[in-house]
Amino acid sequence: MTGSDPFEDNAPPSSFATTYQRQAGEMMVYGGTFFGLFFLLGGVMSSVPGLYLLAIVMLAAAFYFFPMVRTEKAQLKVEPKGLYLDGMGWLPWTGIRNVRIYDRSVRTIRNAHLELTLAAPIEEIVISEDKEDPLRDLMTKIWSPKRGEDGRAATIVVVKLEPLLASPEEILAAIRRHLHHV
Repeated sequence: MTGSDPFEDNAPPSSFATTYQRQAGEMMVYGGTFFGLFFLLGGVMSSVPGLYLLAIVMLAAAFYFFPMVRTEKAQLKVEPKGLYLDGMGWLPWTGIRNVRIYDRSVRTIRNAHLELTLAAPIEEIVISEDKEDPLRDLMTKIWSPKRGEDGRAATIVVVKLEPLLASPEEILAAIRRHLHHV
């Protein structure tokens, strides 16, 4: 007997991953594609240039929101090596100084955001950039950089949690388990 608490869990925290809720982007992607093709067909049939422009706008919207229907690809991963954000890459735990959730409510709709305060600018912290597809930079992402208190470098990352499948509380708990283990 080592004298340690038998109920204490010293095992490293497990991995966690979440993706978009499928219905979060279906209307934009499928609706944009349908109306884009509809306006394209109308433009071809009537030779009205305005319909081509509408088709381009609708198809561009469908392209922009396409990652929201790709539910097989994780948008956020929490693993021992760090926090992964699709379109950015891995942030090591040593580079994350603080995490918090804040809500922005519109009427009765909760829009939860995760704010990550980084120890240095994003460019210096990201372990491996997620550059498998150059077109991915033109599509929607769940994260956005924000300038820190000094106003010069992006040392804060804001992650939109409402379109994700996991609850904001689950995500925060998984992140905190790893941060406290570092």
